[in-house]
Amino acid sequence: MEILPNGLVEPASPTPLPFGPKTLADLLIEGVSGHPDRLALIDGAHSWTYAELDTEITKRVASGQDQTSIEVASGAEFIIGLLANFRLGKVWLANADSPNISSFGSAAMPPQPQDSAVVARTSGTTGRPKQVVHSHHSVLLPAVLSVDQEPPKLGERIGTPLDLRIANVAILGPISAFVRGSTYVVLRRRHAAGLAEDIATHGVTRLFAVPTLAFDLASNDEILPTQLASLDRVVLGGSGGAGEVLQAFTDKFGVRPTLSYGMTEAPTGVVRESLDDPIGSGRGFPLPHIEVITIDGEICLRPATTGRWANTWTGTLGYLDEPERTEQLFEGGVLHTGDLGVIDDDGAVTVTGRMSDLIIRGGKNIDPIALDAQLRALDWVDDALTVGIDDDRLGQRVGVLLVPVDRAKDTEKDELSAMLASATEQPIDDVALVASIPRNELGKPIRVVSPSTFH
Repeated sequence: MEILPNGLVEPASPTPLPFGPKTLADLLIEGVSGHPDRLALIDGAHSWTYAELDTEITKRVASGQDQTSIEVASGAEFIIGLLANFRLGKVWLANADSPNISSFGSAAMPPQPQDSAVVARTSGTTGRPKQVVHSHHSVLLPAVLSVDQEPPKLGERIGTPLDLRIANVAILGPISAFVRGSTYVVLRRRHAAGLAEDIATHGVTRLFAVPTLAFDLASNDEILPTQLASLDRVVLGGSGGAGEVLQAFTDKFGVRPTLSYGMTEAPTGVVRESLDDPIGSGRGFPLPHIEVITIDGEICLRPATTGRWANTWTGTLGYLDEPERTEQLFEGGVLHTGDLGVIDDDGAVTVTGRMSDLIIRGGKNIDPIALDAQLRALDWVDDALTVGIDDDRLGQRVGVLLVPVDRAKDTEKDELSAMLASATEQPIDDVALVASIPRNELGKPIRVVSPSTFH
């Protein structure tokens, strides 16, 4: 694999997808030709059929209007501007921190499947963010695969309250909806009560969210089960969900959420929970376009070599302007996820943590994710996050961000550390009481904290 000075692998024509659009510039072609009068997009009181949406995008492209200058939220204006940019051959700089549709350059027209289409920033929850580049082919693959795995139902309406400026959210939201020939519903409200009202108003049938939102919906007594009655599929990504949360959601709304493990570099889903397993099992099976293996405990990915989707998966083109990181990512001809996991005899994958999260305290390896679970199980702990604190003597100390229940709030920090250490049989060096655990847009806890947090 040749890596170019810009940090990307030498692009080559990928194995074609079995069906569907070949580039993002062609995203609406099948919808316009096959069902032009079907609703493609709903945003509040406004809606567009596939034909109307195509016409609006065509006008934007013909006008020469610079879509990158438009300040937008994650609504219809964003989607229209983004699709216009793809038709112009521009590369989207996905960035949840920017109000603009950021992009750069213009590829040879028309764009080819192997051309760069998206630069996505990793979440940076465990360190410095990276700029992950994806081709048209790799962005479209998850959407096309979903059609094969779960054929669209008549009247399907897809929505997500998550920020569309995050590449994986856009892929699983509007891009997948248009590939599936479905209707994408803009869900602007992210608090539980407003989200439930919007789902009910627009009859959303397929929801992509994070476990935090599932918890909020299930635990809010003012939200009635009938408000989510239209849902027949709920996929949760971004971070794991406790079994009791998933069970509560299932019991209240009658639809079982499915946990999905994925990563920006894939992009999106890699492993999906089996509905045949008990809720909260933590296991999942690889999607058919990817083979999952472990090397020294690390989960690694490579293309599947059998079946309809053999050799279609390419993953990222690399990290922009970071050739050394790209080389490390693809060392040995596989994509290294940086996640730790095990594979059962039946091929099920269980993610156990992140390599970069491991805290090495005086030569002892401490898994913060396992310790988090122990801490949260204590009846006087509402939430907790374990982090490593640099230390000259030990290398790292173990710090805990703690959201206590009432009776622990007035306990001295030293006493809390001792109580936590006794309960978990792990060294706890310092505790910081916080109102909530810092998380990113996808619900992942942010383990990079300032040492001053514990002073």
